[in-house]
Amino acid sequence: MLKITGSKFNCTTTTCLPFITSIVLNIRNCQIACLAETQCDAASFHQSASMCELFADVSNQTENMLPNVDIITMIVESNTRIPQVSESETTTIQPSTAALSTISACLNMTIPVGQAPSIGWDFEGNLNDRFLMYNGTNGNKSVYTLGRYSCRKCLNLSSSLNQSVYIYGTPYIDLRNISFSVETWIKPTIVTDGIEHVILAQCGTLGSYQCMRVSIGSPGPMTFRFRSDTQTGLQNVSINVWSHLAYVYNKTAGTMALYLNGTLDKSGTGHGPYTGPPTFFQIGNIDSIGGLYYDGCIDDIFFYPFARTASDIAATFALG
Repeated sequence: MLKITGSKFNCTTTTCLPFITSIVLNIRNCQIACLAETQCDAASFHQSASMCELFADVSNQTENMLPNVDIITMIVESNTRIPQVSESETTTIQPSTAALSTISACLNMTIPVGQAPSIGWDFEGNLNDRFLMYNGTNGNKSVYTLGRYSCRKCLNLSSSLNQSVYIYGTPYIDLRNISFSVETWIKPTIVTDGIEHVILAQCGTLGSYQCMRVSIGSPGPMTFRFRSDTQTGLQNVSINVWSHLAYVYNKTAGTMALYLNGTLDKSGTGHGPYTGPPTFFQIGNIDSIGGLYYDGCIDDIFFYPFARTASDIAATFALG
């Protein structure tokens, strides 16, 4: 690909607008995403936001570009696409902001639909946050196994070994003044043993409206807790199969909403406000309570400092 550093397209028509906008790990993944798409003629990588824009029609645009030090623009050259296709195989593409599951899966990351998360743990053989701010630390030698796709891995936690992960990155996220959402793909092996199984928690103190955690409750529904303030789902999460879970807290509306496999499972009003002081995150347990270990695989966890929409959650689930 021809690389143009410090310039962006000066799009004056809708045909020049990106048909895919997504968050990627680095510029190489942006290049791969474009080359794997038969309709992609060019890509723009925003360095500060790790954002990748794919363009289907940039004819006559390279002569009229605008300076932008944050953007690296890449133009597809002949014989560089993977796989090679003939003109008869190309299709007309309508503009869209949806990401493509097959591409994102084998780039070792999920690319959620909609506004990007601020934290994303992919668990591709490590505990790193894809934005490199909130990397994890092993609590007890966690291991990785095959994830949702053959080219992906997942974090495999064992409750019998008391395994969990600590996220000590700073500044700590202050949940008291924001709406927020947690989204994850999980494959639990235990859910109906009468014990709560924590997926992600921030629990510095144990007062009312404190000790946030998203979990699988007893005997297996989704559970969203601010200590004594609880929203419980209707359906039990299945064991030994992959499920997509989304937990959404809207501070302004005072609501908690639980989405299972892209569909609203249960929502409630009168929740919050959250009052717990900011502290570290823990994945798979809450040490200050103890005995709430998660058992099974976790493929992704995303944290959003806003309330995700039902449509974005459904679209992200549909990507697989």
